[in-house]
Amino acid sequence: MNRFIRKLLGTSKKAKPVSTGPTANRDSPTTIQAGSENAIRRQLVQVLLRDVLRKHGIPAHWMELHMLVVSSNSRGPGMYVRVVVKQWDQRLMNYAFALQNELMTDIARFEPRASEWLQGISWQLDMANTCPYITVPDKAFWLAPAAPAIHIQSPALTPPNQTVRDDQEKSDTREDLERLFMIRDQALNSSAEGFAVGYEKTRPSAL
Repeated sequence: MNRFIRKLLGTSKKAKPVSTGPTANRDSPTTIQAGSENAIRRQLVQVLLRDVLRKHGIPAHWMELHMLVVSSNSRGPGMYVRVVVKQWDQRLMNYAFALQNELMTDIARFEPRASEWLQGISWQLDMANTCPYITVPDKAFWLAPAAPAIHIQSPALTPPNQTVRDDQEKSDTREDLERLFMIRDQALNSSAEGFAVGYEKTRPSAL
């Protein structure tokens, strides 16, 4: 799977052709145009987030993912992950940090070059009227000692037809990855059109 993702994102050792034609604009590090590397990265992170949510049973519509193109003085151009929370749930708030760590770990595992372009992750709370806490409490609330967190590991229960739903969602994830692979192939083929032809693949000479 790792080799598949590296091939998908063009991270193999094989040199990638560089085109000076119109398709070169699609690989600009400051844009997320269709077919560009940034667009492929955005779709990959979206698939990985959806897979994390599916794996832990978190409804997919509770979150949206935005990828922002940024540029810093120290690291240059790159991308920033923004997770938009659409639904209030106390459990989600308790485990947001763990979910963030798992997502970032998956990104690093499937895209070894992520440290070169992924500059961070942020959260945005866009819960409309689903959050009951709409005012900040008095300072006495914060001065009181916080109750210790208690993590209870409950036995996993498999609802009826859950296995069927899981298999379908895994199939959807694979289809998304295959679709990204097809998009990547099309982008590479388009960028190679302007290159000089007539060079055969290098072969080892006989001893």
